Amino acid sequence: MSHVRLFLSTASEEFRSYREALRNKLQRPNVTVHVQEDFISTGTETLDKLDLYIKNCDAVVHIVGDRTGALAKPATLQSIKARYLDLADRLPPIRRSIESDEPPISYTQWEAYLAVYHRRVLLIAVAAPEAPRDGDHPPDPDLQSSQHAHRERLRQLGRHAEIMFSNKDQLIAEISLSTVLDLLAKAHSGPQQASNIPIRVPIHFMGRNEAIIDIDAALNRAEGQLAVAALGGLRGVGKSTLAAAYAERHRLDYRARWWIRAQTDATMRADLIALGVRLQWVSPDDKEEAALAMVMERLRHEGEGILLIYDNAIDAASLKPYLPPGGSARALITSNAHALRGVASTIEIGLWPTNIGANYLIARSGHQADRYAAEALSDALGGLPLAHEQAAAYCERLELPLIEYHKRFEITPARVLDSERDAPTEYHGGLTVAKTFALAIDEAAKLCPAAEPLIVHAALLAPEPIPLFLFEEGREKLGEPLASALADDGLDEAVAALRAFALIDRVSITDEHDPAITTSTIRLHRLVRLVARARRRGKAREEVLRALAEAVAAIYPDGVFNDPKTWPRARRLDALGLDLVNVDVITGAERRRSDLLDALGAYKHGALAAYPQARQLRERALAIREELLGPEHPDTAKSLNALGLLLWDQRDLDGALPLHKRALAIREKVLGHRHPETAMSMNNLALLLNAKGDLAGAKPLFQHALAIYEEVLGVDHPDTGLALNNLALVLHANDEIERAQSLYERALAILEKGLGVEHPSTNRVRRNFAYSLLTDGKPSQALAFGEAALLAHENALGPNHPWTKDSARTVIEALTALGRDIEAGSLRVRHALEPDISQKK
Repeated sequence: MSHVRLFLSTASEEFRSYREALRNKLQRPNVTVHVQEDFISTGTETLDKLDLYIKNCDAVVHIVGDRTGALAKPATLQSIKARYLDLADRLPPIRRSIESDEPPISYTQWEAYLAVYHRRVLLIAVAAPEAPRDGDHPPDPDLQSSQHAHRERLRQLGRHAEIMFSNKDQLIAEISLSTVLDLLAKAHSGPQQASNIPIRVPIHFMGRNEAIIDIDAALNRAEGQLAVAALGGLRGVGKSTLAAAYAERHRLDYRARWWIRAQTDATMRADLIALGVRLQWVSPDDKEEAALAMVMERLRHEGEGILLIYDNAIDAASLKPYLPPGGSARALITSNAHALRGVASTIEIGLWPTNIGANYLIARSGHQADRYAAEALSDALGGLPLAHEQAAAYCERLELPLIEYHKRFEITPARVLDSERDAPTEYHGGLTVAKTFALAIDEAAKLCPAAEPLIVHAALLAPEPIPLFLFEEGREKLGEPLASALADDGLDEAVAALRAFALIDRVSITDEHDPAITTSTIRLHRLVRLVARARRRGKAREEVLRALAEAVAAIYPDGVFNDPKTWPRARRLDALGLDLVNVDVITGAERRRSDLLDALGAYKHGALAAYPQARQLRERALAIREELLGPEHPDTAKSLNALGLLLWDQRDLDGALPLHKRALAIREKVLGHRHPETAMSMNNLALLLNAKGDLAGAKPLFQHALAIYEEVLGVDHPDTGLALNNLALVLHANDEIERAQSLYERALAILEKGLGVEHPSTNRVRRNFAYSLLTDGKPSQALAFGEAALLAHENALGPNHPWTKDSARTVIEALTALGRDIEAGSLRVRHALEPDISQKK
């Protein structure tokens, strides 16, 4: 047992609270920690006393920020210079200051130089710019320059900053990792620690300092009481290794660090009794029940300074009987189960960010020059530490560059992830990444049989958050026995089973446009996806993909072209649907694929105005329907109509015209002359003729379409309202302004009642009415209608949608007519487009 002397050096006006927090952490019976204020006296004695202590201390921790502290007065240096005649020779970077007092050196800076002179351990910790400072000191360029020069002089003396910190906790954690830890170990008093930690902390353990800080905070939150923290996260994220690292880093804080295998009752009982034997609480010959009861009771009353690590706990229920019933012991749990909040505060251990993963691959494999390849591979491995360790071992064993491993991983991921010779032996007896996840899926299926097919179906979807309503509402399309297994609470049970083995995350996603709307989703790590996908091959995989395409098509919302209420759901399904329609191996679901292509195209067209993407989808849907259903099927006409509308929005009127003519001919022949879909084609053909200046050809078609809607759907139906709007367009173009405005008013009243005042189609009509008022010399009225339409379109469609920009143009013209040019100019910068007042369906 030795006595250790430490000195904490910093400008107290800047980091006093940091220094005191660190002092409290380091101080113990055989450790003395001093600071500058302990030696402040009068006259010239301060630097003398600092020198005497630093000369005889074991280490100096020098905390550097932006402020220097008080400057050492020239008179205080005389005895130091007289005492150490070789001072300038030993510290050449400060020779000028020693000989001429210029530039001056502060007491705090001298503390570092004296540590160098006396060859003491000097640990330099530099504050990050964002680190909170004590006091309210404005930046001082002169002091900052002095500190910069000070650090440069230390570098010239061969002393470099070892620590960068941004808060107190990080400073304390980093100091605890440093050479100071070895000094504290020398001072540790009492009997030898009891420990049975079976895991060796890897040489290249990295990226978990913040997590260790979080663990320590959680375990010390309830002073004098039992504290329990649980580490959660994906399999292979390094929970057990992190627990061992925490125990090692904080070994001086505990008199016993005990590892308990928490997979079974038997192992927990055995390991707790072994702790009792080690601490001489029980005898090896005692009966098991009595021994266990005695250990639990002693932990309740004598648990201070004992860390219990329950590794790989199955669930809260099986763990709870073996946690101390009270007292001041500390318990740290590692588990793949998520439902542990009833017994512990939970700490989620995240995946490695790309830079940490790349650092590990470089350090572990020795390929220092492969930074770009390391980052690319780390990203491909999804930040999973276990996969990084296996990849680095593979590269080391075969002497391969990282880029070559990446290539092999991309070509045959399942084979590479299952390389047993490169699996770390410390991880569950050498399980590979592939076997780790495969066995977890098997175990989840034992809890709930639907878990296995559910994760396979999820893995074959695009790597996006998957809305659970897909499996709730589309389950009938997934086939038996899965459809029945997911009924009632079956889906929740399957999800819970997969979460119990850390295979998926359940995440609630807030809609991008409406924070009040949230969707419950599941997410899979990319390596879990790869392993789960591999469970279905050939025809079996094709069957799953076909079922998924059927399910997504079945639940994709109707009216997605122009109904904002459907868009939150479409946003969650969009990426999944796009991926499915691009899978070439699906056969036998062409009809559903065309329906899904049509729905995806409608969303891209109407909601997003993503015309090039929508066109590809629309054209593919039309091609399938023409081939599968024939050139005169109603669904073929539907695709012709949709593609025609899209071409019109792309200003290809000549390309759109024959499509609408074909659609109208099919519908008249197949559906009849009085069918609403026939009226739709009349309406859209008339819009084209109107846009091409053929008013005489457009007007009777509009009138005919309106008559069909009124007869078949009723005078108050939204489609009737839109037909009134379209007839008003041609009347306006024909200078029948008063009649046109009367129709706009009727149309607006119908749509406000039928669709709502905020609906994009309602506000398309409102914008058209505003434009009619504007051209009729009524700019004030036009402005009121135009601004209402613009606000509604911005809210529903966003600022860049063509309908929003058309509304903005009408407002701009109304403002200009009223002489409000500055306001008009501001809007013009954001929205100006040529007016387009037509209304399509």
